[in-house]
Amino acid sequence: TPITPTPGAPRRLRRASTLDVMSASIVSRPCLAAAAASRARLVSRAARASTASSSSNDKLHAVGARALPIQVRGLAQIARAKKGGFLAEMEEAKAEESGAKVEFTLPLSIQKYPHVSLRNDNKIIGVFDAELEKLAQAMFKIMYETEGVGLAAPQVGVNYRMMVYNEAGEPGRGKEVVLVNPKIVKFSKTKDLFEEGCLSFPKIYADVERPTSVQVEAQNLRGKKFKMTLDGFEARVFQHEYDHLDGVLFHDRMTDEVLGSVRGELDALIDAHPAGEPKGV
Repeated sequence: TPITPTPGAPRRLRRASTLDVMSASIVSRPCLAAAAASRARLVSRAARASTASSSSNDKLHAVGARALPIQVRGLAQIARAKKGGFLAEMEEAKAEESGAKVEFTLPLSIQKYPHVSLRNDNKIIGVFDAELEKLAQAMFKIMYETEGVGLAAPQVGVNYRMMVYNEAGEPGRGKEVVLVNPKIVKFSKTKDLFEEGCLSFPKIYADVERPTSVQVEAQNLRGKKFKMTLDGFEARVFQHEYDHLDGVLFHDRMTDEVLGSVRGELDALIDAHPAGEPKGV
């Protein structure tokens, strides 16, 4: 689906004009090789950094040493999110059986980076009741109010595995989707680059590479399991929100060059974080 930025009305993920789509297509042809090279550089940097960081963890959070820690942190979060296999599936099934009941306080508010809720672990939901439906309604409300098209529970300080989205970004239009305990079953091999934004990162927009299609399993508000195949813009919205459930943020997936272009804005958000409150950089 074409995606286009709307001047003066920033959205969580912006729709693009025909020119944007053509540019994305041109960039996407070599992007797999570029991404592989970028990942290799990042892994190499992370390996060097891990050797030096064992005795200097405090320094990693110093203002003058943010560049490497943010990227290393992102690599760690992405690596943790990719862990799987039979044992992981067994643990997940066990967690679903004893899943948690959601607890939250209204009104909800968008938590901005580097709020710790954006990096915290998110609990699997096991109780499907009126409170869960109330949370979904409240999430849609604040998503529309802040001109977003998707929202994950940790973005409002509620650390549970739940997301909502509506591609249209307006109440009464498009399709409202609620996904509880979602998981990705399969990614497409085809990927593309696209400019993304995030409600937790006000006025920051940058290119992120993602698969163009995903197969998903999730539960609805009644706990019933279902499957979906998502393509295009919807697939990108889903993956952005799904990353939040694993504590992965969109700048974690940026290349060195792209990350460098927004580092000043990221540092400004860190500097603006309330003094004394923990940070989840």
